[in-house]
Amino acid sequence: MQRWRFWLTAFGVLLLLQGCFLSSEEQQVRETADRFWQAVLAGDMEQAKSLASWDTVQYLRYLHQQDFTPQRFETGELKVDGDTAEVATVLYGGDRGEMAIPVRTVLVRRDKAWQVDVRQSLGSMVNGAMGAVVNQLNDLVQQGLKGLDESLSKGIQGLGQSLQDGMKQLEEDLSRPLPPPSSEKRDQKPI
Repeated sequence: MQRWRFWLTAFGVLLLLQGCFLSSEEQQVRETADRFWQAVLAGDMEQAKSLASWDTVQYLRYLHQQDFTPQRFETGELKVDGDTAEVATVLYGGDRGEMAIPVRTVLVRRDKAWQVDVRQSLGSMVNGAMGAVVNQLNDLVQQGLKGLDESLSKGIQGLGQSLQDGMKQLEEDLSRPLPPPSSEKRDQKPI
């Protein structure tokens, strides 16, 4: 009975330690991704460089351009699979930060530290940006169609009103007595 308790307690402690290890692993991944995007948004490319994998550092220049100006970011779900991890990230860009660009921040573990794979993260950003552009175009088309619907509706209402006015005028014209036939005498010739 004593051994049973011992083994059960030891097993419970091992499960707790494994849970702590995994949660600290996930925490390290999330912190690295957060610090990387904070550095990019702040324009601190040296800090971003220190968080990127050495073989993808050259891709940082694409994140440090005038055309690319995210206002803020959010991180979501993360998945750790051995020495690679992915963090679902949303960058908010545009003039007022209204355009959401979904990104997969890809991280690799090198020398017991997590680093951002900038190349793979940029690749997912391109796909996310294309999706965001398509969504914006779709919204514009929907707004345009809504405006078109309103214009057509007004046009049809105007046409309906014109038809009603025409019908009333026709009714009035038909309700008036016909003028008497002309009083001219006709030549009456026998047939």
